[in-house]
Amino acid sequence: MYYNLTAIILNRQDFRDDDLLVTVYSREHGKLALLARGGKKILSKLAGHLEPASLSLLNAASGKAIDQLTGASQIKSYAHIKNDLNKTTAAVWFLKLIDNLTLENHPDERIFFLTEKYLDFLVEKEEDYEIAKLAVGFKLLALLGLDPSVKVELESRKEIEFIIKNSIDKIYQEKSIKKEIKNLEKILKEE
Repeated sequence: MYYNLTAIILNRQDFRDDDLLVTVYSREHGKLALLARGGKKILSKLAGHLEPASLSLLNAASGKAIDQLTGASQIKSYAHIKNDLNKTTAAVWFLKLIDNLTLENHPDERIFFLTEKYLDFLVEKEEDYEIAKLAVGFKLLALLGLDPSVKVELESRKEIEFIIKNSIDKIYQEKSIKKEIKNLEKILKEE
């Protein structure tokens, strides 16, 4: 069976001689591992569309053990992220977090759109990304049902709830959040 999906590339790894194992988070299917046959070859038509931190339209076919990519077309490359070490670090951190905390074939459009908004934020803004990382980390935990505000004091709970409910831009405007960052980072690491 063939299917199409809009996906953010989380990771890709070498697989066998010329193949790639690509981990994506799609709007339609959630996290998936897909095999890109010949994806490592220099003349591969798929390779350029499968860079981590890219938004791509993918065509896949169901396989016995693993689904295979049959085509790909990049929608957004997020080149500004890949050309800046701080942005790359912030993006890779979140993509790894999604990869580690989500299960395959459990779609959640909210996680997909959170990831897309975060990558768009990294492209558009020149900031210290620690607050943005903290914000999306807490938002992801909340979407996964792991409410980090349960374990903390009342004062920090209000800050976490503010982070979860508001956009990253609004969070950057709130001065009191910057004071709480160190305490909140400890909470996120414990989760």
